[in-house]
Amino acid sequence: MPPGVANAYWFQAFNTTSWSLILGMPMLLYLKNLGATATVLGITVALIPLFSALQIPAANFVERMGYKLFIVRGWTTRSIFILGIAIIALWPEALAAEHRIILVLLMLACFAVVRGISMCGYLPWITSIVPESQRGAFLSRDTMCMYLAVAGTMLLSSFWVNLFQSQRAFGAVFLVSYLAALTSVFFIRRIPDVQGFKPRFGTVHPPWKEMLRYPPFHRYLSFTVSFNVFVAALSVIWVPFMRDSYQASGSLILGLSAYSSGIAALTSRLTGSVADRVGSRPLLGFASGLVILGQCLWMAMSAGVLPHKTIILFVITTFGGTGFAMIGMASTRLMMGLVPVMGRSHFFAIANVANSLTMGLMPIVWGLVFDGMGRVMTDPVSTVSAWTWNRYSLIYAGIVVGLLVAQFFRHRLDEPKAISTEEFMHILFIQSPARLVARAMQPFRRFLPPG
Repeated sequence: MPPGVANAYWFQAFNTTSWSLILGMPMLLYLKNLGATATVLGITVALIPLFSALQIPAANFVERMGYKLFIVRGWTTRSIFILGIAIIALWPEALAAEHRIILVLLMLACFAVVRGISMCGYLPWITSIVPESQRGAFLSRDTMCMYLAVAGTMLLSSFWVNLFQSQRAFGAVFLVSYLAALTSVFFIRRIPDVQGFKPRFGTVHPPWKEMLRYPPFHRYLSFTVSFNVFVAALSVIWVPFMRDSYQASGSLILGLSAYSSGIAALTSRLTGSVADRVGSRPLLGFASGLVILGQCLWMAMSAGVLPHKTIILFVITTFGGTGFAMIGMASTRLMMGLVPVMGRSHFFAIANVANSLTMGLMPIVWGLVFDGMGRVMTDPVSTVSAWTWNRYSLIYAGIVVGLLVAQFFRHRLDEPKAISTEEFMHILFIQSPARLVARAMQPFRRFLPPG
C-alpha cells in the first residue's frame, strides 16, 4: 500500500464509531423510547440518504478545491451538529418528548446537509491513491475496520443502555460520537493527497445523460438501486419487530447489531484478496443468496413458524452479516473498476446519489406502508402449518420477492476479468474442500501401503 494510506483505516474506525452511534441503532432506540412512530423512524433513516443528492452539485466544487481540503472542512463542520444532538438528549426532562424528537430531527437534517456536500470527494480520492491491483485488499481492511468499530460501539452501547435506563444515557452515547468524530478528522488529515492534482477552474457542464447511458455504469446502477429498494425496508421494520413482536430488550438488539458487525468484519477481511483473484461478480452472486436466505428465515419467524429463540436470531444474523458485508465490499470494488478516469468524481456522485435517494425515499414509503397495514390488519390471518400472515411476515415476503427480481440485473453486470458465479461455487464447495481434506490427510499417508 502507498505510504500514509493506513491512516484511512484509523479514520474509518473512528468515523464509523461516530456515525453508528448518531445514525444507527442507538438513535433509533432513543427515538423509539421517546414514542416515535414507524414513519418517524423511516424519516430518520431517510435523512442521510436524501441529502446525499447534494453530492452532484458539490462534485464541481471538489474538483476546484481538491479532495483532501474539501473533505476535511466538511467533516469538521458536521461534528458540531453531533454535539447539538448530545446536548438535546442530556437536557433536563422538562423538555417534552415530542419537542426532543423535532429538535433531534432538525440537527440530523443539518448534519445530513453538510455530510451530503462533503462526502462526494472521498471515494474518488481513495481510488486515485490506491492502485487497482490492491483495491480489493484495501477495501477488505477498510471494511473490516468499519464493522469492528460498529461491533465495539454496539457492545458498549448495549452495556451502557442496559446499566442506565434513563433517557440521558443516550446523551452520553451521543457525546462519545462527537469525540470520535473529532478523532476521525485528525486521521483524515494524515491521509496523503493526490500527487500532481491540478484544480479545475471555470464552469463545468458534465454530460449527465451520456454518463447514465454508459452501459457498464447503467447496469451497475440498475442492480444496486433495485436491490436497495427492498433492503431499505429492513431499517424500518426490524426494530419494531424485535421490540413489539419478539419483546426483545434494547440490550439484545444492540448485542445482535454488534454480533452482525463482528461477522461482517471477519467476512470482509477474508474476502478482499478473493475478490482481487476471482472478481466482484461471483461474490455478489454468492452474497445475494445468503441475504435472501436470511430474509426467508426472518419471514418464517415473523409468521410464527420458527420459534422465538435467541440462538435462531444469531443464526439468521450470521447469514445477513456475511451476505451484506460481501455485497458492500464487492459492489464498491466493481464500481471503482468500471468508471472512466475522466469524470470520476461525477460518476461516483451519480452512483452515490442514486443509491442514497433509494435508501432515503424507500424507508419513508415502507414506514407509511407498515403503519397503514397496522391500521388495516387488526387481526393476523392464519393459514396451514401454523403460518400466520401479519404485517411483518407480509413485508418480509415482499422483500424476498424483490431481492429475487434484482438478481436479473445482477446477471447483466460487466466485469470482463471475473469468473462466473458457477465457477466460483465449484471452487468454493468442491475444489477448496477437496484441497483441505488432502492437506488434513497428508500426515497419515506414510501409514498407507505403497502403491
